[in-house]
Amino acid sequence: MQTYEIKTLPCVEFAHVHHAATYFNTFPQRENAMEITYISEGEITVTYHGSEYVASKGDIVCLPYDQTQICIRANAYHAHHTVLARLTWTIQGDGNGLYLPIVTPAQFDVCAAANIIDELIGNQLIFKTSPTKGATMFLGLLYEIDRCNRRQKKLPLPGEALYTLRAKEYVQGRLHAPITQKSVAAHLGISPEYLCAVFKKTQGISFMKYVNTEKLEGIRVLMAKEGVRLYEAAALFGYSDPNYVSRLFKKYYGYTITDPKNRAPEA
Repeated sequence: MQTYEIKTLPCVEFAHVHHAATYFNTFPQRENAMEITYISEGEITVTYHGSEYVASKGDIVCLPYDQTQICIRANAYHAHHTVLARLTWTIQGDGNGLYLPIVTPAQFDVCAAANIIDELIGNQLIFKTSPTKGATMFLGLLYEIDRCNRRQKKLPLPGEALYTLRAKEYVQGRLHAPITQKSVAAHLGISPEYLCAVFKKTQGISFMKYVNTEKLEGIRVLMAKEGVRLYEAAALFGYSDPNYVSRLFKKYYGYTITDPKNRAPEA
């Protein structure tokens, strides 16, 4: 999932309400600008990176300007409320940034975001003398758009994805030691219950199943490629009971860890 990590405080450049019977505009290539629009009447069509997006009454449109032209057209009466700010960002692929799709539908409960846009429009003169106020409100607008989309699409919040990432990093650095959900949660400064919930939400499996499958794979490879005995390999990965490892492997994979299919292929 592509998200945006904001790198600089936004500077509100303009905010206005525009309405017209028809509309056609092609915006040139520009950098370091993001435009947020609320459609209060009618609909518009946005062409961005070769794809078309239709936004209707009540929708929110987010346009991050980059090295491409943006075309906006409306074939009938429409009205839009727009705010544009200068800022810089990077694109993230791990879901930890702000999720800002081109169109956020009205049914995603965007009223709070629309109200922030109108507040920005009403207060734009203040931002000339107090840029910090404009920056704070624009960042709040981006956060609200992110929140609307994550809630309606049941996507993990940025903090949840970050906790999951940190938990996985912790596990990978300690595969050869005993690992408990309680110890990892304490390292992250959260409760074991919260760790379990966010890990299952973001990864689709329980935290301890992730830990065990990572360790079992290491054990399997040692046995297959190095000829290490089960009890020795289990001990190297923090398990004191090889019988428990054997039962766990059978439970997860449906066959025993000593099954011939686990052996390394002959050269």
